[in-house]
Amino acid sequence: MQYFICGLISIILYSPALALADTIQGKVIKVADGDTVTIVDDTGKKHRIRLGGIDAPEKNQPYGDVSTQALVELVSGKTVTIEYEKRDRYERIVGKVLVDPLGEVFCMAL
Repeated sequence: MQYFICGLISIILYSPALALADTIQGKVIKVADGDTVTIVDDTGKKHRIRLGGIDAPEKNQPYGDVSTQALVELVSGKTVTIEYEKRDRYERIVGKVLVDPLGEVFCMAL
């Protein structure tokens, strides 16, 4: 019985059907630094996105320019899908970034 309960709890906790993530899709129009981008959705609304699981240096810190340029090369002008569950203290969406085509993940959510 103990193994059954543990198995049931594992299924409930790790079931993808129970994931409560929201998604948003848009085109990357700005890369602020190595972990923050701005996208515009189909309605023209802009959204600031903080890449989950990434702590890149700021532009004025060592390697900040290299980090920013690397992100520019990955996403600038591309359509991305953001899967997220939360916002940070600056109201930026924090989430997983999927570059079109879907499935090309380069950032994992926290």
